[in-house]
Amino acid sequence: MLCFYACSSDSDYEQEADRGIEMSFDVPSESRAITTSIDEFSVYGDMKLLSGVQDPIVIFNKTTVVNRDGAWCYDGTQYWFPKHEHSFVAVSPSSALESEVSPQYYGSELSFAYTFPTYSDKEMQETQDKSDIIDIVAATHRRSYNEDDKVDVISLRFGHLLSMINFAPKLDDKTIRGDDYIQFHKLEISGLRKKARIAVTPAPLMENPRTDDRLIEFSEYEGNDNLTITFNSSKTVYNGQQINIFANDDAIVMLPQFFEASSEATVRFTYSFKDDPENLRVGTLSLRGQEWKPATAYTYNFTVDKIGLNLVTTTIKKWDSVYISDIIWTVE
Repeated sequence: MLCFYACSSDSDYEQEADRGIEMSFDVPSESRAITTSIDEFSVYGDMKLLSGVQDPIVIFNKTTVVNRDGAWCYDGTQYWFPKHEHSFVAVSPSSALESEVSPQYYGSELSFAYTFPTYSDKEMQETQDKSDIIDIVAATHRRSYNEDDKVDVISLRFGHLLSMINFAPKLDDKTIRGDDYIQFHKLEISGLRKKARIAVTPAPLMENPRTDDRLIEFSEYEGNDNLTITFNSSKTVYNGQQINIFANDDAIVMLPQFFEASSEATVRFTYSFKDDPENLRVGTLSLRGQEWKPATAYTYNFTVDKIGLNLVTTTIKKWDSVYISDIIWTVE
């Protein structure tokens, strides 16, 4: 597909390609996710006449692009075509596209199945076992290209497709001493989806000549999984203090998903007070109505006293970005 138009002697595109500008790729360093090193990716791309209504013509079809000594290279040569709208979807690592359901690319949309590791048969220690997780990132680009355009580089700004989850308990009890504390021993999350189909599409141009914005949709969910993490070194929270259960760069990574109003998914904490270490308590928070969106980090803030778990809010921000908002979370 890469050379079809350049090699076809009766193609209307041949002369345009001969005098056209070769396409090349770049991944700006500032776009790279903190936990992800990008040295290769697979790219899909198509083009269509700006004045036409025909289906786009595919020009990149799971084409591998690799970094060789600082330059991003792919086999073959592709050119920009004037008076065309060009669209691209890139995914890294390429292994994320090697699922049991083949990727599908049509109408500038790339869709593929993504399966999360199964956790219900293992009890993890201290933190989530991420060894089997493919930390998938994606980038899109869409632009209208005309004769006067001289830009050849497609700058791909990759972003996360998964969600990051953390918890921030605060001990707030006026009936105990300031040096008293609680200790968290276990975290359990139930009702987790483990498989979905992901669709990534460049946003429409509207009135703009180009955009890096993307549309991401998760659908066809399957599975019902549970996650358990035991803290051998208990997480200690002193009265009046708030901590994050996990370090910011080691929070729980999850498949984006929405928990229906009827969902029985919960987060359970097993904890104890300083003056009663043998009496293990369990606090349960409902996930009903909650949503974990792609490329988003959630920190669930909650307070604990002798009665139990109290007011909870959620700090939501873009993964590796600035703070956005707080929302109320359901407490059971």
